[in-house]
Amino acid sequence: MFMPELRLDLDVMEQNAARIGKEVLSLGKLWRPHVKAHSQPKIAKTLVEYGACGVTAANVAEVEVMAAAGIPSVLLAHIAVAEAQLNRLAAASRQTNLLVTVDHFVQSELYSVAAHRAGVEFQVLIDIDVGMQRTGVRPRVDATRLAVATDRLPGVSVVGIMGYEGHLLTIPDPAEKKSAIFDAMNVLKQSRDAIQQEGVSCDFVSAGGSGSFWMTGQHDAVTELQAGGGIFGDLFYTQACGLQGVEPALTLTADVVSRPSLDRAVLNCGRKAVNPVVHSPELLNVAGAKIESLSAEHAVVSLEGTARDLKIGDSVGLVVGYSDHCILMHRHIHIYRGTEKVDVWPVIRG
Repeated sequence: MFMPELRLDLDVMEQNAARIGKEVLSLGKLWRPHVKAHSQPKIAKTLVEYGACGVTAANVAEVEVMAAAGIPSVLLAHIAVAEAQLNRLAAASRQTNLLVTVDHFVQSELYSVAAHRAGVEFQVLIDIDVGMQRTGVRPRVDATRLAVATDRLPGVSVVGIMGYEGHLLTIPDPAEKKSAIFDAMNVLKQSRDAIQQEGVSCDFVSAGGSGSFWMTGQHDAVTELQAGGGIFGDLFYTQACGLQGVEPALTLTADVVSRPSLDRAVLNCGRKAVNPVVHSPELLNVAGAKIESLSAEHAVVSLEGTARDLKIGDSVGLVVGYSDHCILMHRHIHIYRGTEKVDVWPVIRG
């Protein structure tokens, strides 16, 4: 093998999707998985087959790809402000049930102008900061004022709210984590109630991720969950966030290219093939082997016990630490069912 190969086992991914989808639906919520990790409509269609009502997208290009593929509903959980992007969203809204988000009245006005220009209407969710301190209007009073003002504009209709509790995913104690998540969701609930009291629709309360959905989904205010990356069985979700019942579906196959010493091997994959920032990758089914460092093109692996039997030319698998930061580093995903290679899919870049 000349280059590390990114592999997706569809059998495992489908088992993971079935597990997550079943739990989301058992909580009485809609499932709107995020597609930012893969941007791949074939995967999105599979998730719809396993119960998803649609998908969540991270950029305008993903919205276009999903709409063109026939995904029934797409939420853009990001903010578009450029005229060209707004025009593209208007066109996409003719192909799918499109939801967009705003956290400031300036954005609402831009959507209104774009709607008038294209002869469409945008459905809007108010993005509310529940503690993540990224995007999002301040909750309750400010969120309500924004919702009321936005809903009065021509060409836009407020239909709900969104908030992401991503800052709480890695709290180790389950009881503490659930309590913190419920506090964040209470902020959404209070904002929803205030918005509804002003006569503005708030049917959608969108939240949750792969590291929290089983807790977030227990809150009565939440109507849909955005858990998406968990279908790959990322180590970040299983080890750092406590997601259970999924297996690694996304792996990287690399070669042993050097054995400088008895207790050290070097692989032909590094940070240009797998990003360790959120969570480091791990070797798959090689007991006693541990990745010690990653440079641009190499992984240095320490070896103990039977792992010292690794030879130059041996192929090994690595479990991806965080798919969001890995897939877009590749040009192709090699598709498997078990040990059988069945296809090669291009990596779609926004």
